[in-house]
Amino acid sequence: MQNLLPTLMLAASTALLLMASTGLVARTVNSQRQPMIVAAALAPWLLAASLPAAVLAAAAQQWVAVAASAVLLATAIATQWPLYRAGMPWARATRRPRHRARQPAEPRLRPAGGRPLRVMQANILVGGADPHALAAAVDRLHIDVLTVCELTPQGLVRLLASRLPELLPYHYCSTGERGDGTGIWSRYPLSDTRRHDGFVTELLSARVELPDDPAPLVFAVHPVPPWPREPGDWLRELELLRQLLAKIPDGTGPVLVAGDFNATMDHRPYRALLDGAYRDAAVSAGAGILPTYAADRWYPAAIAIDHILLRDALAHQVHTVALPGSDHRGIWAAITV
Repeated sequence: MQNLLPTLMLAASTALLLMASTGLVARTVNSQRQPMIVAAALAPWLLAASLPAAVLAAAAQQWVAVAASAVLLATAIATQWPLYRAGMPWARATRRPRHRARQPAEPRLRPAGGRPLRVMQANILVGGADPHALAAAVDRLHIDVLTVCELTPQGLVRLLASRLPELLPYHYCSTGERGDGTGIWSRYPLSDTRRHDGFVTELLSARVELPDDPAPLVFAVHPVPPWPREPGDWLRELELLRQLLAKIPDGTGPVLVAGDFNATMDHRPYRALLDGAYRDAAVSAGAGILPTYAADRWYPAAIAIDHILLRDALAHQVHTVALPGSDHRGIWAAITV
């Protein structure tokens, strides 16, 4: 048995090393195969297997396996470190100064060079999330702009019966019976409202008319999931969204893109959205991985698929928030436009 133990540890280390390798390959390649796309969604957890792989290989005194695990672990850290880098103390010290309210109820002061704005994204699970809990979160967090996914006609009626219209009196919505509806809610008037063709789910945009400031262009997006359906539409919609955002002329004001992208930072089609002027708010703030799905299980949410993208805006803090009755957590960002 004593002679068998090193063999068992090496076998376990090898299995963990294969898991980590799968995660690295999945996030690197631009695969159209569903298993690889699912593996990319789980890449941070698969990559984490390289640490116990190294420990077990060292315990078994298998130094080649230790070296392979160490290289993979270093590569894994290199892929995930950028998500946290801006939040490090030395990075925060070099960022532009900003106001931080000491208590949530205190009025927010306007920092030099921009207007503070709070943006939130909520997937309400085919209209089934608790509308009163959503309105309470909007009130507690002082949200100015809210995007909603999976908005059904019945879900819209429930939202209108809550305090949400009191808090965010302006809205532009397009509902759908099967969770393909979306909506934009705002503290400020909305203009230039548009519904964009070519997407299975509703993709909406509107300008938020801030007093005495350029009007940010806000998009509410919800590309179809790559699983359990075939990933062809998911790939097509993410590319179509990339082209749509790239065509917005420079100098036309800030752009905010919020929604359930059904994609993580480890999916190459999502990272392609960030190749130009757009930045993921959580990455810009150094908030790291913020899992939002699946939030209705006995275990914590594990996949970060809800995002807020920014152009000509600065993210200060990004967090998730519970949405009772939904299978997602919401995500919100305090930004300056």
